[in-house]
Amino acid sequence: MRKINQIAVLSALAFATACDNTTQNQQGGDKSKKSNIPIEELTIDGPVTNNKHLFLRIVDDVKTDSSYIYTAKSTFKGDTVGLKVEVVNLIPAGIIDDVANEDVGFTKGKIKISSLGAESDAFIKALGKIYEVPASGPFASATLIPTVFSSNKVNADLDKTATYSFKLFLEQKSGEPAEMFFNIDTYKKSLEFKEKDPKFRAPFISALEGK
Repeated sequence: MRKINQIAVLSALAFATACDNTTQNQQGGDKSKKSNIPIEELTIDGPVTNNKHLFLRIVDDVKTDSSYIYTAKSTFKGDTVGLKVEVVNLIPAGIIDDVANEDVGFTKGKIKISSLGAESDAFIKALGKIYEVPASGPFASATLIPTVFSSNKVNADLDKTATYSFKLFLEQKSGEPAEMFFNIDTYKKSLEFKEKDPKFRAPFISALEGK
């Protein structure tokens, strides 16, 4: 964990500056809300050459006593792909007075990723084609629980329309965890996986496959 902490803290400040929290003057209401916004293509180019960002539209969200469960989907070559992400509300800010705080910034169990079935299996296959790496297995049947660093200067209040940024460390059975930036935009109704480095492509797929 110490190695993970050191790596994350080095990148957290830069990422928080680039993705500073923005809040709109709107607030959530219903416990379950479906979005009428059409889903879009999965892949967008990142700001760094060859980096790929994964854009998924939130098509449904369910509010529990302590979290939001987001169903997010996109399209790839005519197929619908997607996954489910549960995010605990009010994840503490990890950037305090413009300094990354390891003690409060790192958590586990605050974000959980799970399969939608065939659409999540299609998501794995799409990643293999996008990243040009092998992706033969289905999406993991077990819920994935990454270590999370909050790159936010405020607590992530999912009841508000705002953008919140995190760094995920997804465990795989061999090798170092796959690192990925992760954004939740409750205004645009979207989830984004933002690539930190192409070297994490194969580990990211392995983690999602539960390997």
